[in-house]
Amino acid sequence: MYSALFTGALFASCDSSSSTQLNQEKASYKSTAELRTEAISIDQPKELEQTGKIYTKGDYILVNEQFKGIHVINNANPSDPKTVAFVNIPGNVDVVMKDDVLFADNYADMVTINVNTGEINRVENAFTKYKNNDGQFVAFNGEKPDDMYGMGVGFRAVGHSGPSGGGNNGPGVGGSMSRFAVVGDYMYAIDGNELKVFDIKRLYQPKLVKTIAIGFEVETIYPYGDKLFIGGTQGMYVYDNTDPTNPEKLSQFEHAVACDPVVADGTHAYVTLRNGTPCGGAANELLVVDIENITEPKLVKAYEMFNPHGLAVEQGLLYLCDGKQGLKVYDIYDKSNVTGNLIFKDHDISTFDVIPTEKSLIVVGKDGLVQYDRTNVADMKVLSTIKVKNS
Repeated sequence: MYSALFTGALFASCDSSSSTQLNQEKASYKSTAELRTEAISIDQPKELEQTGKIYTKGDYILVNEQFKGIHVINNANPSDPKTVAFVNIPGNVDVVMKDDVLFADNYADMVTINVNTGEINRVENAFTKYKNNDGQFVAFNGEKPDDMYGMGVGFRAVGHSGPSGGGNNGPGVGGSMSRFAVVGDYMYAIDGNELKVFDIKRLYQPKLVKTIAIGFEVETIYPYGDKLFIGGTQGMYVYDNTDPTNPEKLSQFEHAVACDPVVADGTHAYVTLRNGTPCGGAANELLVVDIENITEPKLVKAYEMFNPHGLAVEQGLLYLCDGKQGLKVYDIYDKSNVTGNLIFKDHDISTFDVIPTEKSLIVVGKDGLVQYDRTNVADMKVLSTIKVKNS
């Protein structure tokens, strides 16, 4: 299936025919015509220079190099992962896959890439978050904004309720910072204060079928069963996705202004709030929210954290990336005493996001990508590390 891209064989280069606070010194503006002249290509593997979002698909890990493209890592052996290619996509922040098709943002456009043939198609002007009054779009020239995880359009795909799947067919698994979800034949994209619904029955020709105004700046999306959990700067929003073409709002849970990824396990949702971002706010907290009555989410307890970012929940365990304080794992059987049940910590790494898989626990941070053997979660050992260049 992955003969062209994921085994390292390369196909030829192809020419592809807001309210968020930005660091203006790192940004410039270009017309869409200018942006579309920049080549998209599959290149030889290169060193990580700056980490971004993460995504897993079968035996592969995809790591975004912010605004430049995607590193493809063969992870058949988590103790010895091999980078096999670099997908050059200017303006890229996130990536997702379904079957043998890769979807990624390319500035304002969404591009699809067949990993077998190299065929490239695009949906023009799919995203408008960074469009200015002159009709131009932000081009970051490979530079990192003040808080990468508090801005941009992102992608997440899941084919199930838990994080450990994602084989060769169907979608893979993304981290909690993602802003895009694939559920069945539909793709959901967060774009500013809107939720966009794409029909992807024809994988190479996605069609925008609905745009839903959420009303506030939203950032992340987490599908669970027939619900969509959406994280925003002012709260968590829950949408009923029984009709995949028309998600309907069920409830919202308000919190202090802050960036806030969210995950859920059926009876509870887990939200992190952090300061020091373009989202504003001063909170650094983990919120545990009771969602058994989905129309009336209720706070169980707020726990003080250092600077929490991404998180994942699986089988009664919460994996939490607490910024410079590293990785923390909690037993969450007692929702009123989560921090009293810390079972593992590693303060030696700075962490952004985490994905539990059947083979390993994958953690990304500013210094690179780390994998842990989680056979014994209370005593996890590092299996491998791919470091950022010059870290």
